[in-house]
Amino acid sequence: MALVECYECSKLMSDIASACPGCGAPHPRPSRQAPQPQGSWQGDMLPRSTPAAPQRTVGFWLGLGIFLLPFIFAWFLLRSGHSTLSRIIGIGWMVFFLYTPYKSQESHTTSSSSYTSSSSIPKPSAEDVREVEKAVLDTYTAAQIASAYSRNTVAADQTFKGKEFKVSGTIASINTDFLGKPYVTLKGGVNQFMEPQFKFRDGQESEVAKLQAGSKVSLVCTGRGDIAKIPMSDKCEFF
Repeated sequence: MALVECYECSKLMSDIASACPGCGAPHPRPSRQAPQPQGSWQGDMLPRSTPAAPQRTVGFWLGLGIFLLPFIFAWFLLRSGHSTLSRIIGIGWMVFFLYTPYKSQESHTTSSSSYTSSSSIPKPSAEDVREVEKAVLDTYTAAQIASAYSRNTVAADQTFKGKEFKVSGTIASINTDFLGKPYVTLKGGVNQFMEPQFKFRDGQESEVAKLQAGSKVSLVCTGRGDIAKIPMSDKCEFF
């Protein structure tokens, strides 16, 4: 508060008084209000508003960058102002973009492993396949074949002719035909002149040379009918 001189009576008065206390003349200046102290409780109680951040939009170039290189440009969506929806779409596309090649590579690796595993399985040799085929053939004795043709040639042909079978018996004789092809007769015929004959495949000569009359053999042969009730078979091989 300051003292000022009254313009009427020249007496001193307060600068905030509305009139002079001596002469009653009004104060020519408007009364001053006491300043509001900073940080008063009235100001502290008033809510303070925070300015809103400007809303950002995903422009063409940013969208193109996110589409082509999401692992670089998707992070720009984390800047202040981008909407939650745009962030979800951008980050989701980045995850999908990175996960798809990994999943494809994993599937390719699995397929390659499966192919390698299947390729590494050894295939059975022709000899193994042949042994399996031999194992499931019907087995007869030379006497059974001779008896079948003795009873009924037609029925015997339906059983043996053109079909592969296993036969066992005792060697009666070891011979060659007019072409020099080896064959054996096995005991079991009606008489010694009608013993069933079994001709060997090519390449069996060394094995046939080791045979002796009276030896027992087991063969795989293909029937080819009969000649005058004598059963004939060819393409024989040892079993």
